[in-house]
Amino acid sequence: MLRRVATRRTAGVRLPIAVLAMTVLATLSGCGLLGGDDTTRSSGSTGSTGGVEKAKVKVGVLPVVDVAPFYRAIEQGYFKEQGLDVEPVVMASGAASIAAVLSGDVDIAFSSYPAPLLAQSKKIAEFKIVADALTAKPGHIVVVAPPNSPLKKPTDAPGKKIAITARNTMTDLAPMSVLKTQGVDYTQVEWREMSFAEMIPAMDRGEVDGAVVVEPWVTTAMKKLGAVPVFDGASGPTAEMPMSGYVAIGGSGKFATTSPNTVAAFQRALAKAQAEATDRTKVEPMFVKYAKIDQETAQLVTIATYSTSLEANRIQRVANLMSEFGVIKGNLDVSTMIPSSTSNK
Repeated sequence: MLRRVATRRTAGVRLPIAVLAMTVLATLSGCGLLGGDDTTRSSGSTGSTGGVEKAKVKVGVLPVVDVAPFYRAIEQGYFKEQGLDVEPVVMASGAASIAAVLSGDVDIAFSSYPAPLLAQSKKIAEFKIVADALTAKPGHIVVVAPPNSPLKKPTDAPGKKIAITARNTMTDLAPMSVLKTQGVDYTQVEWREMSFAEMIPAMDRGEVDGAVVVEPWVTTAMKKLGAVPVFDGASGPTAEMPMSGYVAIGGSGKFATTSPNTVAAFQRALAKAQAEATDRTKVEPMFVKYAKIDQETAQLVTIATYSTSLEANRIQRVANLMSEFGVIKGNLDVSTMIPSSTSNK
């Protein structure tokens, strides 16, 4: 039976992830981050060299379309087939999810890639990418504007107020990359930080000229506001850009290092569900049930690509994008973040 999902809220979720994570580390220093691993051994996993080291696994997730296959894997019993008892813990934000995996409240955290990559570059912890989640397709991340907005095309962007979730995320990095490629001065855009839920009312009131939204908010903005696309955030240099994944903490005594069979079992179960995600009938019910999208909207949502393999060179594109815009200082080698037990296919 699917476990009841707990909702957790973390104070200060609007803080940049680096500041948040450093605060978490400072608060918990000396208290044994991710310590006290009460592992439960099981021989129930299949297709591995041994039983899983930890059968009970908590996974921090967000109520977004990216995690639809994760919930399908739970409902279809794919994790149980691998000897895992997976409990989803719904987080208030990506920052809260990262804080939870750092503190040990969860074993694995779902997140948009910029947050763990930035934290890794600052050596906050040894992050390991357990699984790739979603890769953007045209229509998944879009700069939209209300019909009466002066923002009609990319060249209109300088001087305009455009809503994003936070700086140094895919919501500003992707459009900046597209604008830069088109020779538009992205430094003159006035980025306004707010949640996706706040963006549609803000556009309606004229407080912003446009917004960078991802599905299902792209479809919702078009339905509720008659919003029109200005340009696609997954185009040109950001076409088929990896957007999100599942991460854990590695290092001495940490989950990603002490539980390689558990990680491999999680990967197999999730990959099975993500391979089925090309069938809309199998993911739309997850949109409605867990991302809280109405049935009509779920039928219109652009379904991006759910990855079935974990490839460092693909995710490296995100790190390179962050480095290009000065979010990461120097170069970050993503291959060091892939668990050694992972087989890239």
